[in-house]
Amino acid sequence: MDKIEKFKSVSTIAADAEADIELINKYAVKELTPQEVFCFSLILCDNEVDRDIERFTNESLDKLAPMFLGKSVLFDHRWSAEKQVARLYRTFVEITKEKTAMKEPKRVLRGSAYMLREGNEELVKAIEGGIKKEVSVGCQVSNCTCSICSTKFRYNWQTDKFICENEHFKGNVYDGKMCVGDLVEPKDAYEVSFVAVPAQRGAGVTKDLKVEIMTTEEKTELIKKLQLSLADDEEKAARTKILEENKKYLEE
Repeated sequence: MDKIEKFKSVSTIAADAEADIELINKYAVKELTPQEVFCFSLILCDNEVDRDIERFTNESLDKLAPMFLGKSVLFDHRWSAEKQVARLYRTFVEITKEKTAMKEPKRVLRGSAYMLREGNEELVKAIEGGIKKEVSVGCQVSNCTCSICSTKFRYNWQTDKFICENEHFKGNVYDGKMCVGDLVEPKDAYEVSFVAVPAQRGAGVTKDLKVEIMTTEEKTELIKKLQLSLADDEEKAARTKILEENKKYLEE
């Protein structure tokens, strides 16, 4: 199968120049100091169904993790030396507590990358400010197979859709299960790129986990904002009721 590009966002395990300098120096020619580098965390890809109605299988994520170790971070998949801005020095797969659209445990391929601070001051500001955030992985897999029957997909020009050998159309629902393309048997990982619009909605630069002290008023206001942004009217009412019933816990 030809090279594919899948997109994601920046991760929960903190990329720390001080703590990670030994890992970083495995890729540096000269010994770098923590003050010379800027580190950031990323979500490279996951097993969620993306905008192309495709997903990486759990096995594919496990195989891709070591393949991406040491690979470059670029811009817009432009394979040019001048577009190399950072390098991945850590990659791993995390099993989260979330569920995918297919109601399966969500698995995320995460990474940590470093770049030199000198000469990249504006890019560092753009990453820290959330401007440069979304990323895409460039890799090669052997096949895209049907999640229903595991046979290969082919393009059907009459319907302008992809159909497998057993005539399951990608995106259709069969016996309550949506047919998606499983990206299987990774062959190579090329690079990670900053992009404008990722195919995988969750790929990109992430904030590191931090414990912050919030006042009771700040907690209440935050929960209200989340209710308004994430819920429909019926769900908002239910969440409001729960909030009222649990106000005492916010006051602790």
